[in-house]
Parts: sequence; C-alpha cells; structure tokens
Amino acid sequence: MRITLLLLFFYCVAWAQPPVMELQSYGFDPIEVSIPNIPNDKLIKLTQSWAREYNFGKNTVDLTEVTDNSLTISSFKKNAFYYRNYGEVFYFRIHYTMKIEFSQNSYRLSFNVGDIYTDGNVLIEYKLPDYFDSSGKLKDGYSALDDSLEKTVNNIVQSHYDFIVNYK
Repeated sequence: MRITLLLLFFYCVAWAQPPVMELQSYGFDPIEVSIPNIPNDKLIKLTQSWAREYNFGKNTVDLTEVTDNSLTISSFKKNAFYYRNYGEVFYFRIHYTMKIEFSQNSYRLSFNVGDIYTDGNVLIEYKLPDYFDSSGKLKDGYSALDDSLEKTVNNIVQSHYDFIVNYK
C-alpha cells in the first residue's frame, strides 16, 4: 500500500512539472505544458503579471502580439550562460523571446535566444548555431555553455509555470 501511494505521489509530481527544454544546435524546441483549467483571458493577465514581476528592477520587458490566447514576451537575462576556454570563464547576457499560446488545459511555449552580449554589454556577432559544429555538437572551447544556458532557460520556464499553477 505504501509503495503504491509513493508511486502515485511521484507520478503526480512528475506530471505537474513542465517538460525540460534542451538546447539543440538551432536553439530550443517548443514545449507543451499541462495546467489546470483556467480561462485564457486570466492566463494572459497572469502571464503579463509574471513577466513584469520576474523582470522587476532587473530588465525591461516587452509584451507584444497579445491576442485572446497568446502573447510574446521579450526581455534580457544577465549571466544567461557562460563557457570556459583554456581555463578562462566568459559570461554572456542574452535577449530572449518567449511566445506562449494558451488552450483549454495547456499551453505551448517557444523560447528563442536572439542577440548575445558580452558581460560588458557589447553585442557579439555569434548566434547560438555558431557555437555548434555541423554535426550538432558544441565546438571545442565552449564547455559548459549548453548546461549553463539550459539551466537559465529552464529556470525562466519553471518560474512562469509555478506562477500559473499557484494562481488561486
């Protein structure tokens, strides 16, 4: 009986988590997230509130393309990723865009990393695909880039998810 309850608990916890976004050579694939049944207009308002609160005092946030069931969020994230090259660590800030499309009990989230800036706020020419070779693997000298960027993106996505599901 205890084992059954424990397995049920872990299943519910796993189901309640948004899928993990994984970095590919071209960026991130969109994810589908299950949520409680909340009207779309309320989800739009909650997401707008989350975006302003999440970025309060840190970054500007743009809310665009707002419709009855979708919106786009654009902002910056300092120290979004880093990589190590010959023992030296380089930190980067990103300009990202999240497109969220709501439906009855779920939403689809697309996360795009646009411009990349140095720690000194200088725009660099590299885009995400430039860090990967033709086979889709990170080029030599960019260790930790994928793990650090995935962690940042998943923290943002998880923060939004938590804000939505904890709405009362």
